Amino acid sequence: MAPRCRFALRTLGGACAGEQWLCDGEAPVARLWRETVVQPEQNLRYFNQVLKPVELRDLRLTPGGPPRFAGAQLYWKMGPVITDQLVAIETHIEGDDRFTLEVITRDLGGVATSVRWVTLSWDAVQGSYQYDVRAFVTLHSPEVFDRPGTEDQEHRFEYCDPWYSDVPAPSVPFAGRWPKRYQRLLAEPADGSVWQMPLNHMATGIPSPRQFAPDGRLVLADEPGANPAIQFVGQTAARTAIGVCNWGYDVHLSAGFHRDELYRPLALHFRFSLCPDADVARLAAAAAPVPPVVYNGHDTLPRYERHSSFATAMPLAWPSDGDTDAWPWLPAGDGAAWVDEGGRSDGFALRICRTRDGASEWRMEREGDGAWTARWTAAIGFRVSVWARTAEVTGRGACLALQWTVYNRPEPYALHCSRRLTGSRDWTRLVVEIHGPPPPDASAVTLVLRQDGAGTTWFDDLDVEVLQGG
Repeated sequence: MAPRCRFALRTLGGACAGEQWLCDGEAPVARLWRETVVQPEQNLRYFNQVLKPVELRDLRLTPGGPPRFAGAQLYWKMGPVITDQLVAIETHIEGDDRFTLEVITRDLGGVATSVRWVTLSWDAVQGSYQYDVRAFVTLHSPEVFDRPGTEDQEHRFEYCDPWYSDVPAPSVPFAGRWPKRYQRLLAEPADGSVWQMPLNHMATGIPSPRQFAPDGRLVLADEPGANPAIQFVGQTAARTAIGVCNWGYDVHLSAGFHRDELYRPLALHFRFSLCPDADVARLAAAAAPVPPVVYNGHDTLPRYERHSSFATAMPLAWPSDGDTDAWPWLPAGDGAAWVDEGGRSDGFALRICRTRDGASEWRMEREGDGAWTARWTAAIGFRVSVWARTAEVTGRGACLALQWTVYNRPEPYALHCSRRLTGSRDWTRLVVEIHGPPPPDASAVTLVLRQDGAGTTWFDDLDVEVLQGG
């Protein structure tokens, strides 16, 4: 049964002036949001470029249902020109069952003014709230982009960077975690095919659609009755390209314009809603095979687990199995191999075999507050151990190390190293600890298995202990 919709923008009680929500009657549907974003989210989602983003958050698609989109930006990113300065908010009532929110923003330098019309309605066919977004921007100084030598170039502007709720699943198990729901993205490109990308952090190198079919969709699948879709309406489809973020599965939506178009108002139209299960099944049946996914010569990598003998495989062209979206161990440098012989407990091991001086590593860079685990406190700490065996290792030797990590921005935080093994040593336990409070902008801890010098090292039987409130 369709709801009896009574849409309005309401202010609900909260800190200071309260919170502004699009509501259906008294039920919140989506929050109009403009607050200062702190770390690690600022670094992860906004690349330290947008302090107070103007956006809708927690977009619900069914009455009383959970949010399916965690956020949708209401501004443009045009290189260094970002229309994130809020000018005005207006409402337009079109009967109880249709409501439009108008959001006007501009950039600091006076280059552009953005107007977003967000129309909330109920789609009885899809059984979904529908958010129609019409995005307009006027360039007061097109010459900022229309530079000499760019006459034949397409100018590509990001018009939204939606991200999904509960995606990805937690990277490691912990008490009270959210459930894993989705397996892949499906899309309707302009060539009539059906594109798919498995959700496993590593498949984002698969070429993404550069144009969509008219009214084509991007669909998050496969959760019966709860598959959120972004639809590109009319000519917006032909202009739109997507890029998928490898850690949060947020999707950068950009549109291309020719230089003459910069001198008149630009307009796009897209919408958020549910995709019917029958459509999801049809798209899934027609989806093209996933092309090979390779990282540094590997199509399968060992899965990160806090207690691990490095025996669990993570195929890079498939969705993660189980109830987590785990990260893999990543090889760097010569001679890094995942082997099924020579290990300490079950044969499997991470091996580094070098024939000359220099360093090679196995790294896992996603253990922490910004990597879909339990939230940190100032008292967070980690105690990590691994067993290592060496054969004729020269130079500085083999070690285990931990390092505070900041995504999107290299930081010179020191590696906390265990003792180093050289020569030929039987299995030896290496232990290292790192203690909070972490640096204020840190997003995670990186685990490093390193060999600096020639020779061979096998690493096996990892144990990661979260200390003090983690």
